Amino acid sequence: MDNTLIKIQDISLSRNDNNIFENISFKIERSKVLNLYGLNGSGKTSLLSIIIGITEPTSGYIKNISGVEDIFHKIVYIGHKYGIKGNLTVEENLSYSLSDNNHNKDKIISNALDVYKMNNLKHRLAKDLSHGQQKKVSLMKTLIIDSLLWIIDEPYSALDNESIIIFNTTVNKFLDNGGSLLMTNHSKMKNSLFTINNYRIDA
Repeated sequence: MDNTLIKIQDISLSRNDNNIFENISFKIERSKVLNLYGLNGSGKTSLLSIIIGITEPTSGYIKNISGVEDIFHKIVYIGHKYGIKGNLTVEENLSYSLSDNNHNKDKIISNALDVYKMNNLKHRLAKDLSHGQQKKVSLMKTLIIDSLLWIIDEPYSALDNESIIIFNTTVNKFLDNGGSLLMTNHSKMKNSLFTINNYRIDA
């Protein structure tokens, strides 16, 4: 049985006649973690942008072979800029990420705040949080949005040890429920809770 969600085939990207990367191919599979790693400037963030449809590749293609028609609407994407609004509170940021017709919004948000131990900060403006706290708010989106795939640019940056443990626990539960994680880092990763497949991108 093929557990592939999305196939990335021979993706290349050039800018101003400079090759960012060439002929990148891999699969995103159900219940697995794939870590794209490489040095700064190797194109990791640009590759994520291509996968989620923000950037057009110079060549190659991305194909949904999951059998889920709206797979690209079942993705939670968290970039390196976190994607939160500084003039909204923590609670308002999370509420903004949920659909207006979600009748369990308050409970879902409260549970996410409990997981990351930030209920005491729910009324604080995001711009007044530390970088680590802002990162946790962005990661809470994975807990409140119905998804099949998390795509996260450097998920461990700015997190303290306690928050890393929390994040790893949420990943493990997500994988057990059939979800998948695609992430970037500067180096190979390994984890005691789940297997990480590493794919190097050369600058």
